[in-house]
Amino acid sequence: MAPADAPAPVPKASIGVLPDRRVLLWLTVLALVTRLLWVLVIHPPGQYVFSDMGMYVKRARDLVNIGVQSGVRDLAWQAYGTHFLLALPFKIFGPGEPYRGAAVLWGLLGAAAVPLSYLVACRVLPTARLAAIAGVLVLLWYPNLSTTGYFLSETPFLCVQLLAVYWLLRVLQEGKRAWAAGVAAALAFMLRPQSAIFVALALLLWLVNVRRMPRVRWRQIVGVGTPLLAALLFSLWRFHSHTGRWDGIAENANMNLTAGRCHNIVTQAFRKQADLKKSERKNNTNDGRRVSLPGYRTLAKMFPDDHFLGLRPAMESETIRFVGYVGDPWIHQKIRHECYRRTGLLGQLRYSFVNMLMQWFVSKQWPDNAKNKHIFLGVSEFYRYGFQIVVLLPSLLGIGVALGRWRRAPAETLVALPLVGATVTAAIFFGEVRLRTPYDPYALIMALLAFAWARDLWRRRKKVAPAAG
Repeated sequence: MAPADAPAPVPKASIGVLPDRRVLLWLTVLALVTRLLWVLVIHPPGQYVFSDMGMYVKRARDLVNIGVQSGVRDLAWQAYGTHFLLALPFKIFGPGEPYRGAAVLWGLLGAAAVPLSYLVACRVLPTARLAAIAGVLVLLWYPNLSTTGYFLSETPFLCVQLLAVYWLLRVLQEGKRAWAAGVAAALAFMLRPQSAIFVALALLLWLVNVRRMPRVRWRQIVGVGTPLLAALLFSLWRFHSHTGRWDGIAENANMNLTAGRCHNIVTQAFRKQADLKKSERKNNTNDGRRVSLPGYRTLAKMFPDDHFLGLRPAMESETIRFVGYVGDPWIHQKIRHECYRRTGLLGQLRYSFVNMLMQWFVSKQWPDNAKNKHIFLGVSEFYRYGFQIVVLLPSLLGIGVALGRWRRAPAETLVALPLVGATVTAAIFFGEVRLRTPYDPYALIMALLAFAWARDLWRRRKKVAPAAG
């Protein structure tokens, strides 16, 4: 007889289905073959080093050749996880062309996402067949294959957040792997600090459901939270070492938030007032320290400002110029306050709605629409429209089903939370197809969950109908 204070057993239905070892093996092998073939033969990321990829490579090389630097403000512009990770193969194999070591690392991370997605699906979907379908869909999901061919944050983030979700599911269902889940979540935070929203939502799920999660106790919370706290403290210290301030993790968040709240396409920062005036006279949107958001540019071309989905820049210009550093928080705060005053609450809510829609619609997937787009963009567009037509609505329904089952099936709710966090982030800042793609495995799983829910509902009604007759 179990002692009175023993945790209540977890119902078998909440565990999902056992993984099929043959399915797991085949998914792993095929994922390795396709991803390594992609990064070594078809789309070597070392041949696509431009724009964001170029900056990640430069910072990784500097980290290897110069070491850790303090007082370099530009190093605080972006989150550091990607170039720290990229520096590892550069250090081991050398940072020269053709980046084969780094390409293999990115290929392995992209491949690992496939069996991880299957394991996550097994934890929440009701049948082995649906879980296998989820694994196959992720294997064939071109958007994530495509980003494996670029030195961007999407591929490592895709892998480590799936790992964090899988281990958090094990914490929830078995009380195991808390420290591993915390380490994976901390790595995801270093790659994309906005992933903290998911962690906060997961904590909230536990707080409101604590009696129904007998396997999760303070020991597990400490195990998950300690690596995350360490990552946060390190990130704050690193930011301070570069900027002298403790108020952030990456300075591009200031500019991104301003763009999301003001709907400007281009931000330009100048060292002198005379340089700003010269840029204004010539209407030059390419000088100074310049950052642009192609998604907003596409939005402006698609819809006039009098359309509900129009850009409607708050400052009545698609360009915001100022004197100072492009990430100065005090300057951006003043600009945002003026945008709030001009748009009002309803205008800001409309901005959030448009920003949220942009993660599903509007823009083509970057960087597939840049170099060699005649080869890759067609496939990318096929999947973009396929997501909109086939996956989007079922996945939203699946999220609703999962959130509605937060009491009796918290594991389903947990898998929906990354999508909720991504949507909240997009609404506050802005959405893009590329930024959304690391969350696509959860969308596919949620779509299959919605299918299972609809099927079970139809079967129940079919059984009730003859009895009622």
